[in-house]
Amino acid sequence: MKLKKLMTIGLSLMLSFGVVACNNNGKNANENTKGTKVETPTGDKTSVRDNDYVTQYSRFYGDYMNDLNNYKVYLSPQSVSKYYEINEYPGNEKYLSNVKEAYKDARDKTQAFVNNLKNDVKTDDKELNKMNKDLIREGEKTIANIDTKLKNLDKVSKEDLNKSKEDFMRVVDEATKTDEGAKSQFEKLLEDMNRSLGIDTRKYNNNNNNNNNNINKNDNIKK
Repeated sequence: MKLKKLMTIGLSLMLSFGVVACNNNGKNANENTKGTKVETPTGDKTSVRDNDYVTQYSRFYGDYMNDLNNYKVYLSPQSVSKYYEINEYPGNEKYLSNVKEAYKDARDKTQAFVNNLKNDVKTDDKELNKMNKDLIREGEKTIANIDTKLKNLDKVSKEDLNKSKEDFMRVVDEATKTDEGAKSQFEKLLEDMNRSLGIDTRKYNNNNNNNNNNINKNDNIKK
């Protein structure tokens, strides 16, 4: 009789502990959904991230930095060659115009992105705040880098326009060769920020791939 009573008491205690544990877990889960802080996995560690910052940064990145396909075409002789394997060369004058247009588009979008990071994004997260400032600094360097390239492109002469396609493309390539370190560091910081915030840029890239044939709409696709 005593044994049965002891077993009953033990079972009751076990059930009580289980209910308390479940209530505590539920309380913690509800607390995580309140406020503006979320926990984001970052490699081996989990760090607290400002959810408001994540939302704003994601929107600005999507608006300005995800669609620079025109610009990327003209970043290297290899990418130019690959593009014109399937697209008809539009002639030297139009080619120069396309390059300038692509660089101006990249500069304006980068400037808008940097302006938003400066003026519209706030966070109390010290690490995020530092990364945000680093992006602003390197973004401004990238803008200056593009402006230098545009000034060099404006120096392309009428005599250059009369050169053969291959020679003219080399002239343009030389005009856009500047310190690429700023661009590379800016891109690296973008990748680090996206990784830290858990942003999957593939969703943007997939949308861009559907529009690749719209680059330089006045060019003709080779048949």
